[in-house]
Amino acid sequence: MQGEIQRMTVLHIIDARIVLDEEQQKTFLNLYRRGNNNEISEVFMMHRMQKKNGKTEICFVSVFFFLIFVFAAHAGDVKPLTLDECIDIALKKSPLIKSSELDIEASKEALKGSKGLQFPKLDLNASYLHENRPFPYIQTEGPTVPAITSQNIHTWAFALRMPIYQGGRLSGQVKISEIDNAIQSSKKDFTSQDVISNVTNAFNKVLQLKELIKANEKSVEALDSQRKNTELLLKAERAAKVEYLRIEVQFASEQQNLIRAKEAINRAKYNLAYFMGVDGREVPDVAGVLTAVEKVESQEVEDLLKNRPDIIEATQKVEQAKTRVDVASGSRYPSLDAVGNYGQRSGAAFTELKTVWEAGVVASINVFDAGIISSNIGREKALQRRAEEELRQTKLKARLEVDNALSLLTEAQSKLAVSEKAVDQAEESMRIEDLKYRAGAGTVTDVLLAESAQSLAQANYYQALYDYNTAITEYKRATGTIEVKK
Repeated sequence: MQGEIQRMTVLHIIDARIVLDEEQQKTFLNLYRRGNNNEISEVFMMHRMQKKNGKTEICFVSVFFFLIFVFAAHAGDVKPLTLDECIDIALKKSPLIKSSELDIEASKEALKGSKGLQFPKLDLNASYLHENRPFPYIQTEGPTVPAITSQNIHTWAFALRMPIYQGGRLSGQVKISEIDNAIQSSKKDFTSQDVISNVTNAFNKVLQLKELIKANEKSVEALDSQRKNTELLLKAERAAKVEYLRIEVQFASEQQNLIRAKEAINRAKYNLAYFMGVDGREVPDVAGVLTAVEKVESQEVEDLLKNRPDIIEATQKVEQAKTRVDVASGSRYPSLDAVGNYGQRSGAAFTELKTVWEAGVVASINVFDAGIISSNIGREKALQRRAEEELRQTKLKARLEVDNALSLLTEAQSKLAVSEKAVDQAEESMRIEDLKYRAGAGTVTDVLLAESAQSLAQANYYQALYDYNTAITEYKRATGTIEVKK
């Protein structure tokens, strides 16, 4: 259908006898690449009769060769995508992965902020104060130098504060931020493996349906041939009409199966595009062969589980929770800061400008806070216990997923072996029944039953092949062994 529309568009353009200037060529090229054939026709209808000096310009050859160039270029750009290409696109465009990357970026910024708290802080302060009575903004400097007073006081100063000891709170906050950054990285790894798993399964589903469509088309072609032969026999009064009607029904049923498979592959491509993070129209076709070559090597499951990103993440959360308890406990210890100020003060109209400075240390310790510090510590300890339980739950879930994946893999292997034998048996039965029918020793009912059994056997085989590959992918995901390109 797409090719027919393009062919009609070419004919309309040539028939219109138009001239394409550079801007029109760019417009046509962009519309064609996006597949907007209706817009293409509208654009050329707008420019169909371009006149210059009262005469219609005609340029058959330039239009013809320009269209050949565009179509050839477009045909060269459109090619089926392999599984690796689909995964590469997903790793670059998936919103889930991009969100994880932004979480990592945010955690890095938070880490910079935590480290910055350990360094001196320098502020520039300025103020204007109006007092209700003259106020000595410069104290007396001796018996002969009286204090300077004013109701309007202007001040500016640099204020320096440098932490010396904070009970481990600042270093603990840095550690929390570092762990959080590692947690976000583990989340991204887990998300990437999950995306790759979904893309792989969706890709394999498209391959399965492509093979099923081939089988259905072959079945429809065989039934159509059988229908035509029976129609000739019916006209020669060598076959009953009921036999012809049975073939018609079977033929219509196989056509419906073909339509169902074609629509299913369209939905499968939409799913693939969704997991890739692109529009469904950006996935023209896929290239590959669904096989059962890949095997699972025997490995120690417990060692594999340690490498699962979600288990690593849960372990890091436990460590982070412990650090939060230490930070909360640090509030019970004193804090010690070095402080300093340097600036100038003046009265009204900035007269008697004087330089003032001070330097020293400030220590503080909590004496009474109505149990706030104790409650914060208790809260962090409770969250630590929760993190430990979440780690245990994650390990149990991971073990369950591995066991289920191994079970599905064993079932898929058995199902695949049985379906392969069923296909061989169905093909042989079909061959025998067809020969019997042609020799007049069989009935059309036997042929149709054999045809139906063959179609079912092929459908079951391709489903078993898909289930096997899905089980392989699920095992890799469960054991955290899906390779992610960095």
